[in-house]
Amino acid sequence: MRRKKEIERVFREGKRLEGRWFRFILLPKEEEIPRILVVVGRKVGKAVVRNRIKRAVREGFRKHKDLFGGLDLVVIAKPPVGTIEEPGEIERIFLREFEEVRDASGNTAHQRGLREEEETA
Repeated sequence: MRRKKEIERVFREGKRLEGRWFRFILLPKEEEIPRILVVVGRKVGKAVVRNRIKRAVREGFRKHKDLFGGLDLVVIAKPPVGTIEEPGEIERIFLREFEEVRDASGNTAHQRGLREEEETA
């Protein structure tokens, strides 16, 4: 998404889903081709860290477009994401968390009071 009008529409009309690492705003659309906007604020880290996060999220989106079909998606990184060093790990967390919030209407493991280790069990 690049046009201000399209971005404002997603923020205004989209469904907000909260995760531990990312906040998602989803807006279903008729067109099947998904679009994404990645927002990483200065609280997350310096420019190098912010760019690494954006690249990792876009790469996960590109590799798994079937998960996002028919959506305009805004992904907002939360400050804890800046502590993750490995880009592959950021991508994995992004995809896992998107599936959790999409399938459970925002009821992610951390909102249920589970720790990271208990999620995999």
